[in-house]
Amino acid sequence: MPMKDTFFFIFAISGVVIGIGLPATTLFLTWIMPKSVIEQYVKPPHFSKFESVAYRHFPSSYIRTMLFSMAIAIPFFCKIRQFGDIHKQVPKWFNIVSRLYIYVAWGYCLFWVCVFVMLVITATVQQ
Repeated sequence: MPMKDTFFFIFAISGVVIGIGLPATTLFLTWIMPKSVIEQYVKPPHFSKFESVAYRHFPSSYIRTMLFSMAIAIPFFCKIRQFGDIHKQVPKWFNIVSRLYIYVAWGYCLFWVCVFVMLVITATVQQ
C-alpha cells in the first residue's frame, strides 16, 4: 500500500476512533466523577444558578466533566472559574484520570484536526 493510501486509511480510522472514543471516555469520566466534587463546586460563585442546575443533569453534565478535567489538567483554567487548587482537593485517581483524558483524548483530537487543516491548506495551495 503506498504511503499516501496508508496515511488516509489511518486518518479515516482516527475519525472513527474520535467519533466513538471521545464520547465514550467523556461518559465514563462523567459517571466516575466523585459526588463530593459536584457538591463542592457546582454552585455559586463557580457557576451561575442556571449552570448549577443544568450541569447536574444530562447532557450538560458532559460540559461539567470537561470543565473540571481542564481545570485539573491545565492550571490556567482554575482561574477562569475560581476553582483554586482543585487538583489538590479531588481524589488522586480522579486527578490522574482527568489528566489522561485531557492530554491523551483531547490531544489526539487536536493532532488530527491540525493534520486535517494542513491537508486542506495544502490541497488549496496546490490548485
